[in-house]
Amino acid sequence: MTNPIAFKVPLYRDRTLYMEEHDDTHFYDAVHFHEEYQLTHIVEGRGTLVVGQNSYPFKPGDSYLFGRNLPHVFKKEGKRNSGAKKIRAHHFSIFFSGDALVAFLNQISESSPIHELLRCADLGLKLNKRQSARLLSKMKRFRHLDDFDKLLGLLYILEAISESTGHIALTTTEFQNLRFDEYGAQKMTEIFNFIESNHSKKISLSNIAGRFNMNPSSFCRFFKSRTQKTFSQFIIEIRVARACELIREGAHNATETCFESGFTNLSNFHRQFKNVIGMTPTQYKDSVSTFLA
Repeated sequence: MTNPIAFKVPLYRDRTLYMEEHDDTHFYDAVHFHEEYQLTHIVEGRGTLVVGQNSYPFKPGDSYLFGRNLPHVFKKEGKRNSGAKKIRAHHFSIFFSGDALVAFLNQISESSPIHELLRCADLGLKLNKRQSARLLSKMKRFRHLDDFDKLLGLLYILEAISESTGHIALTTTEFQNLRFDEYGAQKMTEIFNFIESNHSKKISLSNIAGRFNMNPSSFCRFFKSRTQKTFSQFIIEIRVARACELIREGAHNATETCFESGFTNLSNFHRQFKNVIGMTPTQYKDSVSTFLA
């Protein structure tokens, strides 16, 4: 196996989970690991899943649960640009913090099946067909849920998976305590902490690259390889996450929210917010107000 690299999941301000929909012509193709659990459903695309030292074919409709620090990668069938018609690489993934979730579940005696599921996930699991078929509709609904409802939804999903049988273990060796890319993991943590602390200010590519002793092109390659996002995309998502936090607090109008979260004009703020969240700031505020009513 190629030496896995440390991947950084953008859990803003130690949030418990992060939802992602990836729809492109190729999957992220670097063998990687991360501290979070990962629940993934393949919508389109087929190829080879590499987990640890093992390889398996994957196809649309398959679902997987990967444990903490488990090296894995989805390698799409065929070349990226071959053929007249490009087959999509489309999947939904939920990344969630094991430490935060386990600390919460430790206080609930009824959660023992989920504890056992997470223990088994350290080896990687392919979910049975029944659970996989139900997972897609549940994950699609996540995009429109408040943070607390997302956490409840995740618990319901994990409970359903834990009560079902027929899941397939993907490895026989635990990778939980291995660290393959200490430099990358530490550097990405430092970069992420800097961005999170300074997102409301102007952060130029040249300035942040120089701060971490890289030239801009090297920084971009390093950052993209460990986040699957460009630096500008990452900044936008962090600022939108902060805007959501301000909206939920209810003490700021749209203009204040725009500038305090780091955007420099209202039109760009509204456009980027809708691109990331799927609704306008006003619609998001209304949805939060309805939830709290």
